[in-house]
Amino acid sequence: MRIVLFLNGLGLGGTEKAAARWARGLRERNHDLWVLTLEDGPRRREFEEAGIEIRVVPSLSSPIAEEFRSLRPDVIHAHAPGHPHRGDVLGEALAALPKIPVLQTNVFGQALNPKENRWTDFRLYVSWTSCVQAARRNFRRLDANFFRDASVALYPLDPIEQPAESETRDFREKHGVASDEILFGRLSRPEPNKWTNLALAAFRLAASHDPKTKLLLREPPSEIRRQLERASDRDRFVVLPATNDVPELTITIASIDVVLHTSVVGESFGYGIAEPMNLAKPVIANSTPWGDQAQIELVRHGEGGYIASTPASMAEKAHALAADPSLRAEMGRRAQSHIRQLTNPEGSVDRLEAILRAVVERQTNPFARDDLRRAEAAARYLDQHQFGESWREQLSLRPFHYRVRFHQLRSAAKTRIFAIPAHGK
Repeated sequence: MRIVLFLNGLGLGGTEKAAARWARGLRERNHDLWVLTLEDGPRRREFEEAGIEIRVVPSLSSPIAEEFRSLRPDVIHAHAPGHPHRGDVLGEALAALPKIPVLQTNVFGQALNPKENRWTDFRLYVSWTSCVQAARRNFRRLDANFFRDASVALYPLDPIEQPAESETRDFREKHGVASDEILFGRLSRPEPNKWTNLALAAFRLAASHDPKTKLLLREPPSEIRRQLERASDRDRFVVLPATNDVPELTITIASIDVVLHTSVVGESFGYGIAEPMNLAKPVIANSTPWGDQAQIELVRHGEGGYIASTPASMAEKAHALAADPSLRAEMGRRAQSHIRQLTNPEGSVDRLEAILRAVVERQTNPFARDDLRRAEAAARYLDQHQFGESWREQLSLRPFHYRVRFHQLRSAAKTRIFAIPAHGK
């Protein structure tokens, strides 16, 4: 197949990471690929190392349409957030051309951009939970009709080799972490819109019972960093800058004992969770019923870590892991096994390739029956765990969730987004 990937940019986010890995997998299967992007960025090298040509285009319909006339793709694979964004110029460009089939990877499980229905033939969600939430947010049933032109391909993740023990020992010594200290870690880009003080509050509660603990943050928002530098307990924190250096990030993760992954908006997939699990690290994450919830699918409470959503509950789980090396090791093994099965890159590329072919041939979802079964299981699991494991967590999580659901109902009624147009329109 002749495939054009359409991306807003080539930044360091999970969208671009997955797009590059998928593209490499398709290229290895002898498909012809090109990338059209509105903005260059550091991911360029990954595409070019796979032999994929990058074309940076202005955010104007005419030059984009000219690129499509030149490349003559069989299909376009567009990555979109599900709400209005600058990549909507794709639709304006396609309006001037004979029909080209479009597969959209819907990054956030949203359908808040009804105009894209005019050019999108098929939607691909990046986790089973995100797929479930996409249906619920738009008050659609999870049934055979939903999966006629929608499916799921989890973002791919290659297995990572553990760094040598000497490397992790040197890293910890360099940053003042003793061999008998338990190092918690929170790894994320310094985005204030995702930050929550939950990890700090929980760590400080747990640290009152566990004096030999430290928290590594790579990297908190600048204001949080300044607060920690002035704090009386500043010696309990290791604050490092964000990095796009893969070996440096790998050694950071490998040196941590337990990951605290907290966010106010949640994850539709979550490489920041998957990558530590890939290195056999247990993860404690929080539930966000009002936002994205794939963290519940990735971690699985009590298996690869815990879902804990108040300072007290997260501190309790952090204390349990700090106090029990065998529990950390067992949960780490389960985390690694689960995430490597879930994000197997060959299986992910298999799915993407089959769906691209179906879109080109104007066929419906080849995995529809199995997709429905797996989505129903994800929905049941989500309902069992998203409001926490105690009445205190229930009281913390439910009220805001219901306010958001009411807002979603009003939005759906206002915009009439009750169905995604059928494939092959």
